[in-house]
Amino acid sequence: MHFAYPLLRTALLGGLLLGVVACSTVKPTEDRLRTLSETNLGESVTSISNVRSDSMQTYYVASTASGDYNCTVPSGASGGMMTIGSFGMMSPHAICQPKGAKGSQLPPFAQ
Repeated sequence: MHFAYPLLRTALLGGLLLGVVACSTVKPTEDRLRTLSETNLGESVTSISNVRSDSMQTYYVASTASGDYNCTVPSGASGGMMTIGSFGMMSPHAICQPKGAKGSQLPPFAQ
């Protein structure tokens, strides 16, 4: 009986670590980025381009009829932690600014 408790604890810890590692590599799909951008901008997005990710954010350019926007979405570990921390009541949202805007809170994009 004493053998089962450490084995169970090790299995639970291993499962938790596997979940965190898997969560850190999840990137939103192009369709998900399009939906998030359309919700944020309030207009139809014609294309998503220049998609790149680090371990915490996904950066991309959303093109609309009125122009291009630099956007970012929490992804990987930060997006997963936000969803878990809010008990699933919040999901990551896009932050978009017109391309070339000054004083942006987004990291610089290659123009």
